[in-house]
Amino acid sequence: MTSDPMTAGTPLAQSGVPAAVAVRGVTKTYGSVTALDDVDFTLRPGTVHGLVGENGSGKSTLTKIIAGVLPPDRGTVAIDGETIKHIDPRTSIQHGVRVIFQDLALFPNMTVAENLVFEGDRPLLRPISARKMRTRAREALDALELDIDPGARLGELSTAERQLVAIARTVSSDGRIVLMDEPTAALTHKEIDQLLTIIRRLSEQGLSFVFISHKLREVVSVADDVTVIRDGQVVSTGASAEYDQDRITDLMTGGTVENARRDTPAEAAEQPVVEVRGLSLATIFQDVDLAMYPGRVLGLAGLVGSGRTEIGLAIAGLVHPEKGEVRYRGEVVHNRRDNPGLQYVPEDRLTEGLFLDWSIADNIITNDLDEAVGRGRTVSTAKIAEVGSRWRDRLRIKTPSVANPASSLSGGNQQRVLLARALAPRPDVIILNNPTVGVDIGSRADIHNVIRAVAEEGTAILVISDEPAELISVCDDLVFISEGRVVDRRRADTLDEEALLDIISEGGPS
Repeated sequence: MTSDPMTAGTPLAQSGVPAAVAVRGVTKTYGSVTALDDVDFTLRPGTVHGLVGENGSGKSTLTKIIAGVLPPDRGTVAIDGETIKHIDPRTSIQHGVRVIFQDLALFPNMTVAENLVFEGDRPLLRPISARKMRTRAREALDALELDIDPGARLGELSTAERQLVAIARTVSSDGRIVLMDEPTAALTHKEIDQLLTIIRRLSEQGLSFVFISHKLREVVSVADDVTVIRDGQVVSTGASAEYDQDRITDLMTGGTVENARRDTPAEAAEQPVVEVRGLSLATIFQDVDLAMYPGRVLGLAGLVGSGRTEIGLAIAGLVHPEKGEVRYRGEVVHNRRDNPGLQYVPEDRLTEGLFLDWSIADNIITNDLDEAVGRGRTVSTAKIAEVGSRWRDRLRIKTPSVANPASSLSGGNQQRVLLARALAPRPDVIILNNPTVGVDIGSRADIHNVIRAVAEEGTAILVISDEPAELISVCDDLVFISEGRVVDRRRADTLDEEALLDIISEGGPS
């Protein structure tokens, strides 16, 4: 393990002021796997501390230990100078710690107001009127300058809006220490800037934040201090002024990750695999035309709420348009069964993608059950394990056994399982909705390499993404969506990130 001798394991401190959180010598193991190895970590009061590392590096484990969700095997956790001997969730909450995990822990069948008022650590002991509930919710939303209806049912909101509700609930409570695990993964650039402004303002008011993000631009922008974890060890910690994105990337990965760009084929094939004509759905999208060609990657770019995700769902046969048609190899597709050669990978791997309690192998084989049939035409557990192991090796899924549940994997490795499931039946067409959301920079590069390789094998791919760098890196052609309409089309190799962002934000060519 190569560490930074100037900063590795060195606590950050303020003279005479106890740390908001001080972790000392914490170790956590799972069987033969060491998740954290003698980790020191200091969160100074009234600051934002960026905690970064690749998926599986141990940063989420450290967060859960501070939150009392996991007990350390060795080491101590102190909050505001008081060492907590037996830290658990209740004790952590009583000391002002609040957590926003990636799965949000919200109630989709309840209203925004009910979600904001309900706190698991402080259940309501007496009835609260609907009027008072809405008033409290409106105050919480206004504090973050969020234009969200308190009476809306949470499950009807977009992923971005649900994330903002989770943040509003956390920062509006009595918490003084906020642990944020990938809070911006589903937000637009405008919403991200809004959130970072809120975090800075709240830290100036005395709140302390641990900010976990794979988007290094955000970490460098908002953090006062930075800690980098690799393979369960702190390899660097110091003031954010000492870091830029390149240095953090090098520390995270142990080497430079190249930002490759797809070598775009000169011409598309004569016949598209999928052709979309005049596709329309009420106020969501209108008169959409596009085509997907073998061996070519088409990017769908636009703000959250522009209609791009719904267009992808309609092409996949998961949303039924009111007008227009989708053709697969020249034949009109009426429903999902008419397009057996298409696979769709959803944006939210936790609620829409994986069966978390199932094994990794079972998740992978779900869309290719013919491969699981052994002698006697019965499902063979040995065959399932064989297929799972094959895809584990191909996509470099980090797990000692494909018999482990999908819930045991880090976010990046869960995303690889979803990709493996989609690739297993050897589809003609794959639709990827934000394929690297919540994924670290190393895993992102690996997934991009997989996308390029699959395209080179002749598969037609549609990538829907928030990330300009991702669209430029993996796509051949781009279709821009604004307010449900196609407003521009470009070859990806004619744009850089800034130009792409300008088209998205302006809603069409300038």
